[in-house]
Amino acid sequence: MKNIEKIRSRLNRAIASGDNKNTILNISRRLDNLIVQYMRIQIKKSVN
Repeated sequence: MKNIEKIRSRLNRAIASGDNKNTILNISRRLDNLIVQYMRIQIKKSVN
């Protein structure tokens, strides 16, 4: 969960500073991937 917050913070900083669109997109994709991983872990925990 800490990683998600770090990446979210990095994304917010990139947007606020007007970074390159590709940079913002890459950070956003990384955040999406982390969220999906976290959700998969939560589903596995609830199934077991």
